[in-house]
Amino acid sequence: MTAVLLSVRPRYARAILAGTKTAEVRRRFPHQPPGTTLYLYSSTPDRAVLGTAQLDVIDRPSADRVWTLYQDQIDIEKTALGEYLSDLEAAAILRINDVRRWRHPVPLRDLRLHLGIEPPQSFRYLTDEHIGLLERIRARETLGLSYSVAGA
Repeated sequence: MTAVLLSVRPRYARAILAGTKTAEVRRRFPHQPPGTTLYLYSSTPDRAVLGTAQLDVIDRPSADRVWTLYQDQIDIEKTALGEYLSDLEAAAILRINDVRRWRHPVPLRDLRLHLGIEPPQSFRYLTDEHIGLLERIRARETLGLSYSVAGA
């Protein structure tokens, strides 16, 4: 399975999970197949994985066309977008679907302790082992069970 841990500012993570943001703007992003699972890590102050989304497609429009093409999907102000993309020729627009908010987010301490990973500045690939551990931690949190390193 292809999966990516995507760091997102809390405001945008919440908008994705609320369904008001259906496309994420990135300065650059590698080619990924449709159906790639995006684990949404909300940065400070949340510092937790809040849910998942599926990658529908990555569009790569010229930076000066992003606002015109995606303003209703990206939930960002025009000025902020312009500043973010100011020195780029093209942007990466991650169009997403099948968003799932987790009832119990997985905090940073669990990513560090059980998966041995730090949240990325932008994104990082997750191995099948990372995915399995993350899903087990989430399931145990959902069930209200405790867990240990050996049990994860």
